[in-house]
Amino acid sequence: MSNLVDKAFAKLQKLNSNATTLEKNTLSNVTEWIDTGCLVLNSILSGSLYGGVPKGRITIFAGDSGCGKTFILNKILAHAQQKGMVPVIFDTEVAVENEGAENVGLDTSNVKYVPVDTVESCRNQIMAFLDEVEKEPELHGKFIISIDSLGNLASEKEINDAGANKGAMDMGLRAKQLKSMMRIITYKAAVTGTTVIASNHTYADPGALHPTLVKQQAGGSGPVYMASILVQMAAKKERTDAGNTNDEALTESRNYSGVTLRMLTVKNRFIPAFLQGEAYLNFKTGLEKYSGLKDIAVSHGIIEQHGSTYSMGEKKLGYYKNWRNDEETWSNVLPKLESSISEKYRYGKSLSEVAILEQDDE
Repeated sequence: MSNLVDKAFAKLQKLNSNATTLEKNTLSNVTEWIDTGCLVLNSILSGSLYGGVPKGRITIFAGDSGCGKTFILNKILAHAQQKGMVPVIFDTEVAVENEGAENVGLDTSNVKYVPVDTVESCRNQIMAFLDEVEKEPELHGKFIISIDSLGNLASEKEINDAGANKGAMDMGLRAKQLKSMMRIITYKAAVTGTTVIASNHTYADPGALHPTLVKQQAGGSGPVYMASILVQMAAKKERTDAGNTNDEALTESRNYSGVTLRMLTVKNRFIPAFLQGEAYLNFKTGLEKYSGLKDIAVSHGIIEQHGSTYSMGEKKLGYYKNWRNDEETWSNVLPKLESSISEKYRYGKSLSEVAILEQDDE
């Protein structure tokens, strides 16, 4: 019986070179993760403080304007670049500027930049690129593609209609084209080990009877179905007198020192979804390294809260502002927090048992 099974499957392998046993399958198993530059975001994406976005998969960050989507995309590109990967940016908003990219650590001289305006041109150019990468095995796993953003891609029909002074827009056609693009990219990205990250716009559902936690996304169901991880983002402005007294505010920002990025995973194929976290982004100094981890440490029982003060075991930590950026304190907290997160956030074994793209200290 076994010989007959092997003989039948051998014919299938002649038709599909990727056909193998599930045990030997490497195509659908993620073994490497790319750091996002944000410990709390890493944890809700991968179940590890030192994980991040999955290599060879699609991760989408969706949210309103100004919630930090592009910032996070560029941080991921910078960390991928530090590991020898080449970033390729497909810019649909013509908004990626060198100074902002360099401020998050990107070497812009080694970033490929492709402006695109339609779903069709974006799809065709990405497919042509991935086809070339597929032909060269030594290029597999060497590229990371950023699409910023999916929500700004128009269909060719929409542009043609606008040129002909036709006011009606066929949003259904645009959604179909975008879904087609995502379907095609998903398989090619996995085969070539090419990581795809993208931003998208969100909007409230006018037909909903009650407010919902998860917002609708631009472009229909394609991005939702095809992404391995989907993160919904929002932002809250923070004043210098609202717990951020050590931060220098920009005069033109009317005493706002930065924003708190709020992140919620509404889809995740690797760990349970609907995990959430917050991180503080200062306008002048960038992302605060340990922001958002205090609340997770408290919820996991690693740090205890006593009113407005905190402790860990027998050690009194005092007010949060006194140890929020203290390296010695966090060096004791992080190993315990990593162990707890790996146990509680993951379905199976922890990320320490698979290869992880090493995180850089910031």
